Amino acid sequence: MTAMRTVGIVAATLATTAVVGGGAYWLYKRRKKKKDDELADDDDVVLKDFEDDDDPITPDDIRPRGGFMDRNTLPDDVKQEFIEAFGGYAPPKDEILDNLTQEDVILFGVKSEPVPGYPEVREEILTAKVRTVEDTVIRARISEPEEFSAHLGSYAGHGFRFGEMVEVPRGVIIFAARPKPTDVTGYGKHGRPAGTFESSHVTKKSYDVHPGTPYDLVMPYITDDIEFHVDRAMVRFELVGTKGLHQQIVFKEGSMHGDVTLRALDRDPKTGLVFVARWNFHIEP
Repeated sequence: MTAMRTVGIVAATLATTAVVGGGAYWLYKRRKKKKDDELADDDDVVLKDFEDDDDPITPDDIRPRGGFMDRNTLPDDVKQEFIEAFGGYAPPKDEILDNLTQEDVILFGVKSEPVPGYPEVREEILTAKVRTVEDTVIRARISEPEEFSAHLGSYAGHGFRFGEMVEVPRGVIIFAARPKPTDVTGYGKHGRPAGTFESSHVTKKSYDVHPGTPYDLVMPYITDDIEFHVDRAMVRFELVGTKGLHQQIVFKEGSMHGDVTLRALDRDPKTGLVFVARWNFHIEP
């Protein structure tokens, strides 16, 4: 199936296993493309903005949407990629899925649904970080950038987006994995940002975001005296690090959903707190 060749699954050069809770987990090595993107200069990285993809005036009948792929019908060339990467292909048994923790990820396939004007189908393998283990599904948050969520040309988008929480049926999960630790600290330690946002006092926009997902804030300037404040006590966040004039931020899992305003203030030694920038967010589940 030639569509799957565009997925971009890259075979890992080394695969090992670790025993956790009585089950063997495949150690999943991140795609080489992601690593290359993280090391690229600002000018080389194209950051996606949910505002661009999620047009509120798009009629419901042509919105990107899709479903899960049947792991038993994966094309042979895709199975071969996993065999070469991990030494074999065997979907995880319930014993392994029962013992997944929030340190683990799952891999599953999604497939777009044709809609008017977009008759061609896209298929893609996605990675999601485990949140909870249920009897019939694994609740997980998509943790790496997706390629084919939106419509493109005559191809329909599948609609599964980076940062979203999904309930993945156990029977479609291709692999359960414990990501190999990396030495990345500060900016980029959570991976590529899902969006880059200029100050809302300039754009007049409110941005949809998800917990546990990195985003970049465009700063007018950065100093050691800048402080960040939210206007809701039950919203927690991490300032990951800076790169140029980008301040990376992650809202913590468990933060209250809904509208929140984040302000950057400069603590001037003479005049006190000085307004720098403001971002209006809507935290989605």
